[in-house]
Parts: sequence; structure tokens; C-alpha cells
Amino acid sequence: MAAKVDRQELLDLIDFLNSPRREVQEAAIGLVEGLSGSLEGIENLLRESDKLLPALLKLIGADKDLSKGALTSLINISQKEEAVAQLVKLKVLDSSSLAGFNVAVLLKRFLDSAGQQPDPHEHTALVLTNITRLQQGRQLLLEPGRGTLQALVSQLDSSSQLRRSGCTNAIRNCCFRAEEDGTLGDLLADTASLENILDLLCGVTRKKEGDAAVRNSLAESVEMLVSTEHGGQVLWDLKAPEMLRKGYETEEDPEVCASMERIAHLFLADSGTAEDTTTDQDSRVQEI
Repeated sequence: MAAKVDRQELLDLIDFLNSPRREVQEAAIGLVEGLSGSLEGIENLLRESDKLLPALLKLIGADKDLSKGALTSLINISQKEEAVAQLVKLKVLDSSSLAGFNVAVLLKRFLDSAGQQPDPHEHTALVLTNITRLQQGRQLLLEPGRGTLQALVSQLDSSSQLRRSGCTNAIRNCCFRAEEDGTLGDLLADTASLENILDLLCGVTRKKEGDAAVRNSLAESVEMLVSTEHGGQVLWDLKAPEMLRKGYETEEDPEVCASMERIAHLFLADSGTAEDTTTDQDSRVQEI
């Protein structure tokens, strides 16, 4: 199929994705995946995004080949913000057969497949990164009771670099706008996840994250939380300055070191303006 398709061809292609015959679905997903490999193709596909995206989501969790093609297509398409916005809006795709099917189901299938070899859903981490670039997506994932931060942090122990990188970037996106989004309190309430983030960054009681880019995303997440008054206090109580000092001593990547230094300056600035800051707290921050 040419990169440029007319509306009827596109509608036919979507019908093929919904076909009960596997061989028809397999051919259709191959065409969609091919179209999603170029910006022109993505723009063509997005003309019927309200029909296409639900069809692709239905194929996630099907057999390995169909699921992989659907995820690859979704990742490619979600380069466009309008596609991400549409994904976020799909809380209920089809009341007759997919009631309640939403982005949370995408996350659940991603989590349930953790540890499988080969990993059928590791690319979902990139979809989650794209979803968290939009405020609506961040707020949806961080709805109270959903446990998204804990879920994302749980993937940071994965052997898949793609899972770790995608989840860390999603965490960073959520932290960057948490105060503006109204989700800061929920993020900070999950102190166990925050401790895990600090430990993966600093390697105090566990092995430090081996990928420098992932460590830098973790450091930037901490930096954004510390930059808020509430976040700074919570992380102080979690002994973040002490952990960061130990992590800094063994950190070799210059970007991660720079992020840690910015965090230290934020703690120092806070200790300099807080009237009830103790001498012990001052000395601990200055050791970073």
C-alpha cells in the first residue's frame, strides 16, 4: 500500500484489523506498521484515529506477532501529540465488548508480562513515556489509588533496558509538572517508591542503576521534587542528602554529577532560608 491512502482504503484496513481471521489481521497490522514508519503515513492513519487506535489496542495481548505489530504501530503513531491525546481519551472504547478498557489496561498488560522472554510488551514503556508528556495523560495515570508510581518503579529492576528507560522517563515527566498538575501530594505519599528511586540512583543499600541515562532521569526526577517546598521536606526526611552524598562519591557520569550538584544546591538554599533548620541538618547537606 502506498504511503498515501484514501479514506476508504484506510477504513477497509481498519476493518481488516478487526477481522476474526488471523491471517487477515496479520496482513493488516503489517500494513499499519509500515505506514506508521513515516510522518506522512502517521498523518494518514490519524485521519481515522478514533477507529484505528481502539483496533490496535484490541490486538495487544493477542499472539506475539500481532501484539508486537500493534505496539510498534502505537509507539510510532504516538510521536504525534494528537495521537497521545486520543489514547488518553479512550477510557471506554466500545461499551459492548471493551467497557472500561483504557490506558490502565495497557499498563496492566505491560506489568503482567514483566520477566517474560522474549518480552512481548517492553515497547509499551515508550508509549507510557509519550502519554506522560501530556497533562491529561499524567493526571490519568496518577489518579489516586491507581498506584502508578509504584508500578513504574517496580520495572526499574527489569533486565530490559527499554523498560527501565521508558519507565524512568515517564516518572520524570510526572515529576516535572506534579505541582502544576495537582499530583504532587500523591507522588510524595509513596515514600517507599521514592526511597527506591534514591537507592537506584545512589547505590547505598542496593546495586546502582547501571545505565547512566536512566540514572540521570532518576536524578532529574528527584531534582524536580526537591524544588518544591513539600517535596524538599519529604525527601529530607527520607535522608536524601546523605544518600546523594554517598552516591556522588562513586558517580562517574558528568551529567548525573551535575544533576546531583543541582539537588545539593536546592537543599542548601532551603536550609539557608528555613528558620527552624538545625545545625545538624546544615552539616549533612554541606557534605553532599
